[in-house]
Amino acid sequence: MIDCYYTTMPPQFENLENPLEKPAEIRMVCYQGVHVYVRPYDAAHYQVTGLCTTNPAHYLREDLKPGALIPILCER
Repeated sequence: MIDCYYTTMPPQFENLENPLEKPAEIRMVCYQGVHVYVRPYDAAHYQVTGLCTTNPAHYLREDLKPGALIPILCER
């Protein structure tokens, strides 16, 4: 599997505000049948950081946009 980043900023420059802070662990989960990259947000939610899909319709979903919160219990 090849990861593609569609962004104007490379991932290694993501944490420029506080470079000494360890970045949150990003992982891939399946949410409603779509593989998404997430990071822990709080005890009950993940925050979406990106999508891992080739279906263009998934990129138009409001619940999968970067920054959206999804429940942790969705992971199977």
